[in-house]
Amino acid sequence: MVFTQPEGSRKIPDMPLASSSATTGDGKKIGRPIVRTALWLLLGGWFGGYLLFGAVIAPTAFSVLPTSQIAGTLVGPVLAKLHLYGIAAGILLSVVSGLLGRHWVLAIFPLVLSALCFYNHFGVSAELAEIRNLTFGPEGSAELAARFGFLHRVSVGIFIAVGIAVTGLVALHAREDARSVASG
Repeated sequence: MVFTQPEGSRKIPDMPLASSSATTGDGKKIGRPIVRTALWLLLGGWFGGYLLFGAVIAPTAFSVLPTSQIAGTLVGPVLAKLHLYGIAAGILLSVVSGLLGRHWVLAIFPLVLSALCFYNHFGVSAELAEIRNLTFGPEGSAELAARFGFLHRVSVGIFIAVGIAVTGLVALHAREDARSVASG
């Protein structure tokens, strides 16, 4: 059975990659759909993970667990995984954006977000983890509590900034996809 396009319907144009890609027997490019799928999976995972953590996991943990220390013990490892995902996703999104021939901003901006995730994970969160037990233990002091509070605010600020920026990346890539189809 052969499927044909109905008369009068709009054909989605073939959009070649910025670089070469494999072709099927009839010469059609097969790389671009795979690369675009990777782009949307990376963006969706990043956006969805941040949204779920910020809107559901963290607030729920801090509202139902008996102490903020226990809640922090729960959300800390989840946040660490989100930071690591952000580091990898930013690098991969940069590569994928380049392969798709997207505007240079869409290739560089994910690297900036990746660097923020790196700093938040290996800098801010690492120091928070170091002083957490000291701050809330018997040898805790007002100075340690102040430092912990400051670092926590910095970490939350970076998390929110990255989340907003990832939302912007989703919108910018959606606009690029719409333009490429419209200019077809």
